[in-house]
Amino acid sequence: MFEGLGSRARLVAPVLLALLAACAPTPDPPSIPEPTSALRPAPDRGPVPADARIADYELEARLDAEAHRIEGSARLTWRNTTSRTVDSLPFHLYMNGFRAEDTAWMATSRGNHRRSAQSEEGAWGFIDVTAVRLEESAALRVAGGVEGPAVETVELVWSEDAEPSTMTVDLPRPVGPGESVTVQLDFTTQLPRVFARTGFFEDFHAAGQWYPKIGVLEEEAGWQAHAFSLFDEFYADFGNYRVMLDVPEDMIVGATGIRTVEEVSEGRKRLTYEAEMVHDFAWMADPDFVELLAEHNGVRIRQLIQPERVADGEIHLDTQIAALDIYESRYGPYPWSTITIVHPPAGAEGAGGMEYPTLFTTGDRAAIPGWLRASVFDERMSGVVVTIHEFGHQYFQGMLASREHLEPWLDEGINTTSNVLAATDVLGEDPWISRFLTQKLYLRDFLRSAIRGRATVEPIDRPARAFESVVGNYGSTIYSRTAAVMMTLRNLAGTEAYDRAFRVYCDTWRFRHPRGDDLEQTLVAELGDRINLAPAGGEAVELDVREYLEQALRTTRQVDFRVERITNRRRLGETGWRRGAGGKLEGGDPPADLETPARELADDGVDGVVVVHRAGAFEVPVEMRVEFADGGVERLIWDGRDRIEVFEWPGRRVERATLDPDHKLLLEWRRLDNTAVTASVYDEEGDGLSRPLGDLAEALSLALMGSFGP
Repeated sequence: MFEGLGSRARLVAPVLLALLAACAPTPDPPSIPEPTSALRPAPDRGPVPADARIADYELEARLDAEAHRIEGSARLTWRNTTSRTVDSLPFHLYMNGFRAEDTAWMATSRGNHRRSAQSEEGAWGFIDVTAVRLEESAALRVAGGVEGPAVETVELVWSEDAEPSTMTVDLPRPVGPGESVTVQLDFTTQLPRVFARTGFFEDFHAAGQWYPKIGVLEEEAGWQAHAFSLFDEFYADFGNYRVMLDVPEDMIVGATGIRTVEEVSEGRKRLTYEAEMVHDFAWMADPDFVELLAEHNGVRIRQLIQPERVADGEIHLDTQIAALDIYESRYGPYPWSTITIVHPPAGAEGAGGMEYPTLFTTGDRAAIPGWLRASVFDERMSGVVVTIHEFGHQYFQGMLASREHLEPWLDEGINTTSNVLAATDVLGEDPWISRFLTQKLYLRDFLRSAIRGRATVEPIDRPARAFESVVGNYGSTIYSRTAAVMMTLRNLAGTEAYDRAFRVYCDTWRFRHPRGDDLEQTLVAELGDRINLAPAGGEAVELDVREYLEQALRTTRQVDFRVERITNRRRLGETGWRRGAGGKLEGGDPPADLETPARELADDGVDGVVVVHRAGAFEVPVEMRVEFADGGVERLIWDGRDRIEVFEWPGRRVERATLDPDHKLLLEWRRLDNTAVTASVYDEEGDGLSRPLGDLAEALSLALMGSFGP
């Protein structure tokens, strides 16, 4: 069943059976102890650079489940690893994005996120900082001419910025290169009813971005602490966390890292968690969670799932195991010892599909009866694709930690590319994702349909805040079009060369906050500035990698090729008037076949002609497959520079021409005109109606699929 799959696919191919089968009830899970370290053993976790550790947190939180409120405190130790000197510290107060209608987040979202909306009950959330103190050591006080105990605290002045999702804390003295500072913060966080990432629904509580988080100090750009708006994701430094959670005794809790302590007293439960080399800490609590445990290659996999969806736990587990194997093989070792998958309850869908270090929320699989999947309609997208996508963020957000607010494509787009590759690893090189009776929609077609129309309104390489929700193109541009860009480059450069180059990028930039330039430079360095695409002995046609990336990421040019015309015309002979040996004109007879239609001429009496047209502005080489009446087939590569190119084959009758026959250019979504045939082929192949109706069906399919973009 799995013959023909690549080595990586064969590694995980047994998982395919579980991915495609209806789920059976899950037996009682084994008891798997909590790991003793938040990181995997050194031989298994890969490089974890110590100098990337910049911001350590000690957090305490007490949940009032009735009021959906968290009383918290934070102790932050921040290290200045730059050559800059700073006299203030900026903090993110993400929860204030839900505080009022005029915040940046609410103004840009209008109270809507994906398919969830703000509710009158618990409409608002906020974070209220009540105290900020500096811990001063004896050395600092002596330098300032003050004597006292070894460590004491000094009240600091702070204020929310004009946009309340950030605040600024003033320091009494600067923090120079190589120095560190420790501050304490007291705060209250009110959770909103969840409709976007974080909040509550009945007894379910999702605490994401719930505490004050310091910004990132960059060597060149200075402090990065952006206002929180609809499409802005999170950007923070790595550090170690120790977190004490105080929750009602009946709560089942999932959190970043490992649990080291659990104490129960007077109806409350006190839990201590530790996490290493992460840039965030999130936790979820619900008394209805059912815990499913598993272990794979030393990683403890914990699912917290709703009772009515327990049967789906097995397929999500199999998906997670397959994803772990694939991502480690492609992008390097997973460094942490745990992964927690949270299934939000019905009514809290707004919390689904969100990533945090070592923890993510997923979505439910479509409730299609087994008999219907087997005989009428089946799909491979719902539920499990969310699990793959959010686990992928453990690499392309959790570990590489790029600047999501400024270059969202480098996170969401690259992660979507990794999801496409994961699907091909498990399901084969050209997998289908939905089937109605015998008709299948393939992943490549779904990706193309997602980038039609609005995906090319704006360039990919733009800050998240530059996208307007009312335009509705963020998902199709950042997620889908970026994936089409990278998959097209992979197809052109060669899958092995591209995969090797991307692995170099991942290995080089683990825990290093890479930028788009870093990825582009790695691709150019590993693939070469120019790649010769022509077959051996053919005319040289090169792909300029830098130019390709420039067009793809920073312009709105579209890839669109068409076969403008295909014809066979009478071959020119030697009849007519010519100068003889004495200089006189001789001959003058007309060609014997002058009035003979080309279709009646012998094959060697015609010239086959194909006219191709670059209808889009995007310049990229494209392959063409040409079929001849003599049964021969020829492939050639056109550099795609000129608008029109004419190809001619003297003495050969052309029957069919197809541009991009192997579907390498995933950036080209308009493909109905990529193939043309001569009139004789129409006559031979049918009644003249089947092909037009087929074209219409394809066009309608693409139009419908375009309505289901991200």
